[in-house]
Amino acid sequence: MPLEHKRLTFVVTPELEPVIDKAKKIFYNYTQSDMIRTLIIAGLDSLDNDEECQESVHQSEDFST
Repeated sequence: MPLEHKRLTFVVTPELEPVIDKAKKIFYNYTQSDMIRTLIIAGLDSLDNDEECQESVHQSEDFST
């Protein structure tokens, strides 16, 4: 029986840890998973609405490993 949700694991770098802690203070009544989903959706929505920012991300980031 397939799971309803897929799992995603990512590494939290030392630079990202205080950012996540700060966000958790805002999202205190959310689970960490709900908080991260909400922030990802909000970030992607803002990229969709900001064509200039979207072009900048594509030019400056290389996600290939």
